[in-house]
Amino acid sequence: MKQTRKILVTSLKGGVGKSTVSAALAAAFAGMGSRVLLCDLDFRSRSLELMLGAADRSVFDLHDYMTGISDAAGVIIPVPVRSGLVAFCPAPDEDRMVEDGGENYSRLAGAISDLAASAEADTVICDTGAESTTPRTLARDFADTVVVVSEQSRTSIRAAEITADKLSAINGDIDTRLIVNNFDVKLANKKARAGLLEVIDDSSIRCVGVIPHDDSIPLIEDSGVLPTFGPVAAAAENAARRLRGESVPLFRGVGNLRRRIRL
Repeated sequence: MKQTRKILVTSLKGGVGKSTVSAALAAAFAGMGSRVLLCDLDFRSRSLELMLGAADRSVFDLHDYMTGISDAAGVIIPVPVRSGLVAFCPAPDEDRMVEDGGENYSRLAGAISDLAASAEADTVICDTGAESTTPRTLARDFADTVVVVSEQSRTSIRAAEITADKLSAINGDIDTRLIVNNFDVKLANKKARAGLLEVIDDSSIRCVGVIPHDDSIPLIEDSGVLPTFGPVAAAAENAARRLRGESVPLFRGVGNLRRRIRL
């Protein structure tokens, strides 16, 4: 039986780039030959369909699948990425998720598992918003790996620590990893923002990836085309390989970042 990797990307703090990291990881895994299901579970501020250029093809969403309005084929949107393919599931609006008093959340893990089977996915990536219900539900009932996203700010580092503690309390066996997003070397070297070791030490989470700051990323996201080359793509591939157990350097292929970084 195929072993499916189930990754929850989360943080209780908004604006740290969870969707950016989720999309970059999905592209990296797909580019390495994995069959990827990417689920947008940010019910308050869904944005992945825009990043993937799939907004015009988004007719049905996860809620439609859970309530029987659509089958898996109607919900899953295929998105070509490099030499691979990402199966994308759009998020419903939060009001629809809570309209039945929380029953939709209890069906969430089962619905994602069924969609993964339909897509024949070996990697499932769940992008969540800055709320606690969805991450708690998936940490308890679905995910085997939690990727907590943090930037260099003290508030996002604290949020990463709190997020990891809360989810570990729900599932003590879950594998919790850190991805430092939007890491600005210049600010770290000037000591205007935390250095990498400070982020890792203060969050108390094992680091699996460092996504460098790149001014072009907002433009790429607005274009609806995932980054498949350059420092961000290379860093995401390093993180993806480390998530699947390979021993690769954090900064392999990420320009001369390693020589310039203040650890």
